[in-house]
Amino acid sequence: MKKILSVALFIGATLLHAENSAFGAGDVTSDNAYGLSSSERLIKEKLDSLSNSNSQTNVRIDEIQERIEGLQSTLEGINSQYAKSNSRLTQLETKNDSLENNLTAEIQNLKKYVEESRKIQETNNKQFKKILTELSSLVDSINANYVSKEELKDINLSINNISSNASHKNTENILDEKKDNNATTNTPIKDTNKTIDDSWKKKKNNEILDLAIQDLHKDLYEECKTKLNYLIAQKYKPARANFWLGEIEYKQKNYNNAIVFYKKSSTISSKGDYFPKLLYHTAISLDKVGNTKTANGFYKALKKNYPNTPEAKASPNRK
Repeated sequence: MKKILSVALFIGATLLHAENSAFGAGDVTSDNAYGLSSSERLIKEKLDSLSNSNSQTNVRIDEIQERIEGLQSTLEGINSQYAKSNSRLTQLETKNDSLENNLTAEIQNLKKYVEESRKIQETNNKQFKKILTELSSLVDSINANYVSKEELKDINLSINNISSNASHKNTENILDEKKDNNATTNTPIKDTNKTIDDSWKKKKNNEILDLAIQDLHKDLYEECKTKLNYLIAQKYKPARANFWLGEIEYKQKNYNNAIVFYKKSSTISSKGDYFPKLLYHTAISLDKVGNTKTANGFYKALKKNYPNTPEAKASPNRK
């Protein structure tokens, strides 16, 4: 009986030991390992230490990986910005090259224009000097043949007195007529002298000149002379005023007097827009007084220097 009980306990202990080993006894990798030998426990501690170190390393690796990803994202942004900047720089360089090329072309064109203008100006200056020489010769010819200093002095003095003499003559004529009428009808003589209208003097000089030209076109010669002489006294465009005084004499067929005023006008200035007409009427006046040779010189100068003007086209072709 005792022998049977002993065998049963042994078998039970063996089974119990086998069941405990089945639940992790001697497993150094188990978190709750038991029944380990000293060497197994040492291995287990090293394994646990390595496991912890490995976990920390994995955490560190994850952190580094995240930082790498962040750096990669930043780098990609930098690369993108660099690409944009590089593209913009390329565009600017291209544009700058284009601007430089355009600027160089513009500078070359400007230099070419300046050089052409200089040549044209030199040509014009030569032509102008030649014209002045020819006109000076023509004027000298007029002075030598038609206008003496004494005659010019007398004419200038008469110009200054034209206005007052004209008004006195008109007044005297009116009074004489009234006297004759009164002598016939025995009517008392009345003073009919009227105040001369000089309200135009209140106007600007350019307006007075316009009025004078209007008077000339209306054949109001004395009124025109009065205004022109007033402008000359005011030193307002004396060359132009003398030209119009010459036109008055020309219209009245006083060709010698017209030549005097034309000469005086050209002596003061030869740059007015009226100058082709001055040359033309001077030539005609010279023809009228019998100086065909000098007249031909004026026609020739007019055609040569003002070929597109109506006066040049109307001038005869003479040698």
